[in-house]
Amino acid sequence: MPPPNHPHQLFRLLLLYRWLGLVPPLIALLVDPFGWLPLGVLLTAVLLTTLITLFSTQLNQQWHKRPWLLLFDLLLIAIFLASSGGWQSPYTLYAFSPLIAAGLFFQLRGALLATTAWLPLYLAAVILAPSVNWLTTTINLIGFYLLSGSFGYAALLLTRLRHSDDALAGSHRDLELIHDLTASLHTAANVDEVQAQLLTALTTQFGCEQALLGLVDPETESINSWLGQQQAGDDYLPHVAHLSLDEPTVMAALQSEQPQRLTDPLPLPWHMENGLLLPLLWGRQPVGIVLLTLPNEADSPTRLHLLMALARQTAVVLGMMQTRLRRAKETAVQAERARIALDIHDTVSQSLFGIVFTLDGSLKLLDKNPQAIRSELEWALQMAEEVRQNIRQFIHDLWQEEISAQAFEADLRRYAADILQANNLLVQFDIRGDFTALSPRAQRSLYRICQESLTNIVHHAAASEARICVDVESGVARLSVRDNGRGFEPDIALARDYGDEHFGLRGMMERTRSLGGSCDIFSQPEAGTSIVIEIPATQTSLLR
Repeated sequence: MPPPNHPHQLFRLLLLYRWLGLVPPLIALLVDPFGWLPLGVLLTAVLLTTLITLFSTQLNQQWHKRPWLLLFDLLLIAIFLASSGGWQSPYTLYAFSPLIAAGLFFQLRGALLATTAWLPLYLAAVILAPSVNWLTTTINLIGFYLLSGSFGYAALLLTRLRHSDDALAGSHRDLELIHDLTASLHTAANVDEVQAQLLTALTTQFGCEQALLGLVDPETESINSWLGQQQAGDDYLPHVAHLSLDEPTVMAALQSEQPQRLTDPLPLPWHMENGLLLPLLWGRQPVGIVLLTLPNEADSPTRLHLLMALARQTAVVLGMMQTRLRRAKETAVQAERARIALDIHDTVSQSLFGIVFTLDGSLKLLDKNPQAIRSELEWALQMAEEVRQNIRQFIHDLWQEEISAQAFEADLRRYAADILQANNLLVQFDIRGDFTALSPRAQRSLYRICQESLTNIVHHAAASEARICVDVESGVARLSVRDNGRGFEPDIALARDYGDEHFGLRGMMERTRSLGGSCDIFSQPEAGTSIVIEIPATQTSLLR
């Protein structure tokens, strides 16, 4: 149902009033059929009202386009008054209908203009009557102004109220839009997805003709990693352009925390007419900037305020995401440092201490008994070679953030050949699925487990062949390591105390359980060994 101030519904109410305005002359004619009231005037008024009713839609449209047509209606009513007694005519209430219409459709100003135009017509109708009562005439004139002005002022208030409601509805829609976009941004998986979602919102919901988003690089103090979109539905356009933070427009936006007009072109490969720069700040820390162009009708303070609210939400998401990434890298670095320090302490440091102690004792015996220190020096040489091998292994174990399937296989082959010196062991690899879908931590986990498995095969299995298979599917990484070595009894081996011989096997099981996975060992004496491990493709804990 349309609202009460809808033009069509108002026009129907006016038609009802016009018909009711014919009731007084009808009553007067029924009371005195042969009196002074002409029947033709009533019939003409009925005919006029009928025509207005039948063609109400067309007349409604014409009155809004050509308000001066209302003068014809006023002229006809003035004739009705002049023909039916002037100041004492029963058509006085009927005469209010066009004045009320002027007030409702054209508000207070239209009501006053219509009443002023009606004033000479009414006076002429009164003067042409046989007698004149100026008191009643004056009261009627005042009533015309009061009634039309009241309806005009009421229409003005209703219009303001409707505009206020429209503004509130628009604000509500804007808040819902900001809420939906904020929720969507917080569920983004990475920075690229945040950029893409913001650009899509700017070019669709906000009607931007062009939108670009660049991120701040604290190391170079510049803005790069650009992503742009020309218009809604276009592909995203990445670019590696660099924009200095010292550029005046950028600096002004970041310092004032307010949008800036692009009066001069920026040193970028894009030309933006009527451009706007929005700063992305997380607290006082600059995260990036947004460059966009808006159509003229959308360039309003309300729209700019809404865009800045969206920019602040985007800056919060980007800032939190970058902070999490930075902390994750710092945690990984600290964990890697702790692992290297522990390995050096347990191996290299102890070995070097033994070498130093042995060389010191040998130096003291050198003059007294040179032949006695030969075995000690041979031992020191052997220990030095082990230290060298350990250092090579530490260097080999330094982990990249992300590796490919080819690098994964190549590094394990080098580990077997250089570190384990397994020249007689044939190692075959079979990697299926999307290896790059694994998180860096999942890749590291599989790599460490493969290292331990190869170490056990070389040192204990006396195998000539080994096969390593990795299968990534449906968010699960499945690793199987098989050899044709001497095998063992898994229950017996796992029931023994910890020792050098079986620590790698237990370590693999504990490592797998810490990752939320499963580890199954299949082996029999002289029948080889198979180790099957399943872990989630995305890891949340760092494998050490």
